[in-house]
Amino acid sequence: MTQPQPIQETVLPIKRIPYAKLIFIYLFGALSLPGTLFCQEINPIRVEHVMDIYGDFNKPTEVAVGVNGSVYVLDGVNNKVKIFTRKGEFVRSVGKSGKGEGEFDYPVGMDIDAQSNIYIADTGNRRIQVLDPNGNYLRKIDLSRWHARPVAVKVYRPTHYIYVTDANNHQILCFNKDGTFKFSWGDIGEQPGEFRFPGMTAIDPNGDFYVVDILNGRVQVFSAQGKHPKPISELGVSPGQLFRPKGIAVDHRFLIYVSDSYTGIIQVFDKSRKFHGILSTGAKTFLRLTTPLGLAFDTLGRLYVVQSTLNKVSVFVLRDK
Repeated sequence: MTQPQPIQETVLPIKRIPYAKLIFIYLFGALSLPGTLFCQEINPIRVEHVMDIYGDFNKPTEVAVGVNGSVYVLDGVNNKVKIFTRKGEFVRSVGKSGKGEGEFDYPVGMDIDAQSNIYIADTGNRRIQVLDPNGNYLRKIDLSRWHARPVAVKVYRPTHYIYVTDANNHQILCFNKDGTFKFSWGDIGEQPGEFRFPGMTAIDPNGDFYVVDILNGRVQVFSAQGKHPKPISELGVSPGQLFRPKGIAVDHRFLIYVSDSYTGIIQVFDKSRKFHGILSTGAKTFLRLTTPLGLAFDTLGRLYVVQSTLNKVSVFVLRDK
């Protein structure tokens, strides 16, 4: 069968690219879904569509669910976080364009802690901002000393560690709850522990830390201290391979879900890091999405998927349990 031709990408010096264009290239790249992905038998993991959440978005990137079930969507081009009920009803939006407290410049990443505080990777302003559940400014972590480009943030609730993905320096930065720096790891490259544009992250129930390694076409798993890197997948478009991985989430069974913005599918890997299957709507019908980026689970086990260029968040329930 005819396979899609590889995308030719050129990484240019960051200062030569307008910031908004740089973020768009980083998130979406060249988008063209292959007509036929592959033809061998694959384990279908059945899902059922529950609803779509719309909020006048402009290419949203990330979704997170609070402990009370509230759904937070990062609408970065509009420089806002939009909050919805579990039923998808709009509650409020917070934020606006700017450099002041509670203002953003093309934020890309977001997470929610156990107190429903909102952590924003305020990408253009080179900082992490922390807001309370109502969107009021609490504090910031200034990342300018690293010349960082934060594109993801993840809070590990048991320890309150704050992990920041720095795509400019191909590294992960770790901070204490109060914003004091703890440690970092990573550099540009293809070896274990190295990255080529790291992106979104996830933490499993044991505290292991997952990083989407976008241009290397893989996910890397680390200890909470950034040690002992282990790869998941490799670059490609065959079953179990990743071409442009973007979103990631881990469920209570330690199954790892990875969205691919190029193929439009979500692949699943087991706790031993082996390919487990593909989300499907039927026995032979893969769930095909448009620019799937951020992923999140709620306490009911429902999966939220940002379909960025469709300007919506789709919600699914897994039927393979």
